[in-house]
Amino acid sequence: MVAALVVLVGCGVPLQDRPAPIEPQSIPSRLQSPGVPSARPSAAEATVRVNFVRENRLVSLPRRVPSADLLDGVIEALTGGPTSSEQAAGVTSALPPDLSLTVVTVQGSRVGLELSGAETDRSATENVLAVGQIVLSVTALPSVDEVTFWRNGAPVEALLADGALTTEPLTAADYEALRAP
Repeated sequence: MVAALVVLVGCGVPLQDRPAPIEPQSIPSRLQSPGVPSARPSAAEATVRVNFVRENRLVSLPRRVPSADLLDGVIEALTGGPTSSEQAAGVTSALPPDLSLTVVTVQGSRVGLELSGAETDRSATENVLAVGQIVLSVTALPSVDEVTFWRNGAPVEALLADGALTTEPLTAADYEALRAP
């Protein structure tokens, strides 16, 4: 107790014999209402839907991202992978750990993504799930309908859910069959 008084006196905090009233206008608004603080997200954030894998099916999960750039937020959430609690519930990612996605073009409702990172030998199932994960997540944004992929500035063939290869723009409809029921 004496040490606390010495510290308070040493810091220039005046000591009082009695409690002093606080004027209502001096109380911060967040402290004026009793109860639990609000868990509402800030206006600078938005909720997006990002797809991951559970039992070889794609599942859409919510993520909070900065509202200033939803597309970059989706890309960061995808490459960040599932949370530890999601992993404990059997959720994984089909994206290779060293994959980097960079937005290179946005033309109307079409987004072009540059893929970089080491190319690895992966199964067709892993590849189609990875592409579906990206396409379904990016096209979940209201402003995006199509996605194209590039590597080293050249178009990349992507696997469709039915196993066909294409360099055409990809849509959510191309991967709907991969969604968990």
